[in-house]
Amino acid sequence: MSAGQPVVIGLDGSVHSTRTLAWGLSEARLRGADVVLAHVVPDPADAIRIGWYPLGEDVDADLEGQRYRSDVLRTARDRAPGLAIESRLLRGPTVAALVALAQGAQLVVVGAGGSSDLSRPGTVGMRLVARAPCPVAVVHDPHPGASSRAPVVVGVDGSDCALVAARVAAREAALRRAPLVVVHARAVASSPYAPGRAAPPVLPPARELDATPEPAQRAVALLRRDHPALPVSLELVDDDPARAVVGAGRRAQLVVVGSRGLGGLRGALVGSVSSEVLREADCTVLVVHQRCATGTEHGADVVGPGHARPPRT
Repeated sequence: MSAGQPVVIGLDGSVHSTRTLAWGLSEARLRGADVVLAHVVPDPADAIRIGWYPLGEDVDADLEGQRYRSDVLRTARDRAPGLAIESRLLRGPTVAALVALAQGAQLVVVGAGGSSDLSRPGTVGMRLVARAPCPVAVVHDPHPGASSRAPVVVGVDGSDCALVAARVAAREAALRRAPLVVVHARAVASSPYAPGRAAPPVLPPARELDATPEPAQRAVALLRRDHPALPVSLELVDDDPARAVVGAGRRAQLVVVGSRGLGGLRGALVGSVSSEVLREADCTVLVVHQRCATGTEHGADVVGPGHARPPRT
């Protein structure tokens, strides 16, 4: 994280945008970061290039976008007078436009659903997670029982990406002065729990140390070393990893997951665990992509100043 890198907040004017804006501004305050508000509208020039002329509704959409941009900028400055805030009106496909703007950003914030893609809630967020060069926060409406004292939850599985996600989660918990819960799902041969059934009970913390999986021990030891004042607890669950994280997230203010999604031509795909968490979580989800663990310089930036990249195992 760098003070010179802004937080980008993607807004589409839907009912979700109010919550997305509030969460993004709060996050920027915590990070001491500048803010870039982004609103994407179709580009009439694209129609001209393929032999069509822009229709009246295209021009109207552009004018409406300009008005929305001015209104939301004024609202944001009223709500966060101490932040440096600018607004951008982007033209073109939503995900591609946000990915381009995310170059040099420390975080992109989008809503879990909205008018920019009605095919399925969270589609834009999932595609953005797979392609963005920085972590992406997908803002869900908060659970009725959530509070500022609720924990930050992170899932770990021993991978490089999960270790980086755990350190990002520790930083987020420390910023919020909240406890951190590390969730490790232990593989089961076949789960008797069908979708919609109650989550399995968490194994008691008094269980013998040698019964705790080594990746979970290593992650918790690393976090406690780097953040000695941060309350860090470990939960072991015999269940599907995504369901374990979603279950723990029901009492959290933020869930952090690593993604080993595919890039390039298959960049629309996200890892199965992170995509399920994005769909089912009851709170905001912060996704750290695989590339954050494979690039030394980028990984160090994501982890934050003063923290070395986790050692490879």
